Amino acid sequence: MHYIRLLRAPAVVRGRSGQWLKLVVTITTDLGDAYLSPETQVELSVVGAYHDKKGFLRPYDLTQATNPRWRAGMRVLKVDLPIPPRMPLKTIQIRATNRRLAVLGTTDVYPRPDGQALIMGVYADMPVGEGEDAIKTEVCFRSLRLVASDPDAPVNVLQVEEDFGDSIARHIWDGGVVTVSYIADLCLDATSDEKSMPVLSGILRQRDRPLNILELGCGVGIVGIGISRILGAAFAGSDKILNVLMTDLQDAEGRARANVARCLAQERGSEETVPSIDFESLDWEEGKDGKFGEKVQARPWDLVVVSECTYNPDTLLALVQTLSALHTHSARNSEFPCDMKIVLSTKPRHSSERQFFDMMLKDGWAVCEKDVLPLPVLDDEAQSVEVYLFTKG
Repeated sequence: MHYIRLLRAPAVVRGRSGQWLKLVVTITTDLGDAYLSPETQVELSVVGAYHDKKGFLRPYDLTQATNPRWRAGMRVLKVDLPIPPRMPLKTIQIRATNRRLAVLGTTDVYPRPDGQALIMGVYADMPVGEGEDAIKTEVCFRSLRLVASDPDAPVNVLQVEEDFGDSIARHIWDGGVVTVSYIADLCLDATSDEKSMPVLSGILRQRDRPLNILELGCGVGIVGIGISRILGAAFAGSDKILNVLMTDLQDAEGRARANVARCLAQERGSEETVPSIDFESLDWEEGKDGKFGEKVQARPWDLVVVSECTYNPDTLLALVQTLSALHTHSARNSEFPCDMKIVLSTKPRHSSERQFFDMMLKDGWAVCEKDVLPLPVLDDEAQSVEVYLFTKG
C-alpha cells in the first residue's frame, strides 16, 4: 500500500489574478522508505469542502480543469491550483482519481475482490485567516469509512490525525489499516457466519458481559480507536458495555489523545453505543514486572491487541513478559476473572521478527487461530499482513 503525504501544511496565496492553493506532496510506503514508481502515471484529485450560504458543507473539485500526475522517479510533487473567488475552503482531500486505486473504505482494503493495488489519500484543514496572521493546521488526517453489509446503516467514519512529512513517527502503518478493515469485516458484515477466525469473532461479538480490550504500542491510535468505532456500531441500540484502553510510551500520548477526542466528537449525537476509550502510558520494561498504571489495573482484559510491534528485536522479550503479566493480572481479578487472549497483527518486514513467536512459545503461549491477509502493492510484489490469536496454557 502507498500513502499520499503532505510534506507541509497547505497554503493559500492571493495575488492580482486570484487566489491559489499550494501543496507539496509525496507518495510513499508506510515507512517512507520507497516512493511510488508506477508503470503508468497516477492522476490525483484535490477536492475541497466549503460552507455554502445556507451553511451546508459542499464539495468542490479543484482539479476539474487539470489533474496533477505522479510519475515514476518522482520524489516530490508541487501543486498550484486556482480557488474560485469568495470560496472559503474548510478542508481538502487529496486522493487517486481512479476509484479502483483509492482507499476510501474498509472494503477497499479487506476483502478486496479484484486484488487491485491501493493508495490511501490524505485530508487537511485549511488555514484560518490571511497572510502572516493565518493560523495553519499542525496535522493532516486519514479518513476511512467503516463499511457495513447493511446499506441502510448509518455512515460510520474513522478519522485519525497524523503529522505532516514522511517520517515513520506519528503515522499510520499498513498493519493498522489492514487490521481495522479485517475487524470491520468480522463484526459489521452480517452476510455470513463463516468467519476465518471464529474464536476472535466470538470474543468481539460477546454480549453476556462487559468487553474489555487493551492495546499495546498504539501509536497514533488507529487500531484501538477503529475497534471502538466498529464495536460501537456493531452493538448499536444495545446496553453492551465496551471499554478500550490504548497504551504506549509517554511521547505517543499527545497524538493518541487528540485522536480519541476526535473520535468522541464524532460519536456525540449518534445512535451507536458510545464506548469508554482512553489512553495510559505503559513502558514494557515496567510492564514485564507487572508494574501497571491505575487504568490497566482497574479491570481484567478479555483481549490484548498488538499491531506492528514486533519489528524491533530489542523490545521483544519485554513485550512477551508484559503480555504474560497482563494474563496473570486478568486471571486473578476478583470480580470477573478471564482467560485473556492476544490478537497480534504484523506485516513481516525482516526475519528477526520470528523471535517473537519462539519467545511466546517458551512463555506458554500458543497460536489458536491465524489468517494471512493480502496487501497488493502497485507495480511491485504483493505483500501480506498476518493476524494471530494467542491463548495461554
